[in-house]
Amino acid sequence: MNNKLDKHTKDNQKFYEGFLKFTLFSCIIICLIVALLAIFLV
Repeated sequence: MNNKLDKHTKDNQKFYEGFLKFTLFSCIIICLIVALLAIFLV
């Protein structure tokens, strides 16, 4: 029973880390796009 719970927690942790990386990555991309638009529009 405890092993199952541990595996579940590890899976959740992996998913959470991936999600954080993805969020960070998309934030950076959005910032870059906004910066480029600002440069070209001004």
